[in-house]
Amino acid sequence: MINLKKTKLKLKKSIWIGLIIVIFICIALFAGLNIYQNIKYKQTNEYKLLQLGYTNEEIQLFTELLTEEEITSLTEANKDDFFVAVLQDQYFIKANLDRYMTYHDQNENRSAREVVSITNTNSDYPRYDYNIETDTSKDYLLLVNKYYYLNEDYVPSDLVNISNQYYYGENHQIRRIVYDAFIDMWNEAYNAGIYLIINSSYRTYQEQQSVYDSYKNTYGTTYADSIAARPGYSEHQTGLSIDIFSTEYTTTSNFKGSPAHEWLVNNAYKYGFIQRYEENTEEVTGFAEEAWHWRYVGIEVATYLHEHDITFDEYYAYFIANE
Repeated sequence: MINLKKTKLKLKKSIWIGLIIVIFICIALFAGLNIYQNIKYKQTNEYKLLQLGYTNEEIQLFTELLTEEEITSLTEANKDDFFVAVLQDQYFIKANLDRYMTYHDQNENRSAREVVSITNTNSDYPRYDYNIETDTSKDYLLLVNKYYYLNEDYVPSDLVNISNQYYYGENHQIRRIVYDAFIDMWNEAYNAGIYLIINSSYRTYQEQQSVYDSYKNTYGTTYADSIAARPGYSEHQTGLSIDIFSTEYTTTSNFKGSPAHEWLVNNAYKYGFIQRYEENTEEVTGFAEEAWHWRYVGIEVATYLHEHDITFDEYYAYFIANE
């Protein structure tokens, strides 16, 4: 006769043994999976970058801005804090990455901010050797400097004569949009007791040629390039730039710091004007400070430049040429 009690005990024992085996198998599989995943993770760029000392935030930045190949190359070298600083720069342009690093290799004392600024504006290239035809479709936001040039036949289509109330010397012309903004600014300055006066405005290619050649023939090319733009590379040909003085301060030697200049520094942006060549920006703009040279860029851009420490050249590179 079958002993049901013993049979049940054996069955229970078998079940428990089976459960224990299943549990051990699950534990083994889980442990094995963890080991496998750990081995695989240690092969990832993320793990390698963390081991090099990069933070999770920096790795996320790499993921957003770099290709997988570029990220992999970072794992094969020591941590590069300069590289991170370049990517974190507010005006970083991906297309310029190789140039940033090349320039840094040649100028290791430069900060990331300086390298980005210099490279974005093409100032890592010799001036007048790296030539780009100005995109005139940008209208009053076009760029002309020692890299961007205008053809000799370029003439703005909306030039207007300036009333002799606002200038001294020979007849002057500027673009209509600039003239309207200047009159608004002139009236506000006049109400503040300041009489602004225009000394120079639109120049043709041929007129700029004459100005440049005069300096070059007298003092040589190096000096001429330091004080005047070559023909085609002058903002005056755009009809957007004017040299402004006041009736009391009429020379380049005494205008800076004058009441008129201080008023312009604090108010010109409200009418769309910027001091085009400011102090300590020559490396980017190509010109030493000119307190009298004012350029129309519109109120929105002028306000941005007034509130941020960058030049129009930098603004153009990041917001206009890079759009």
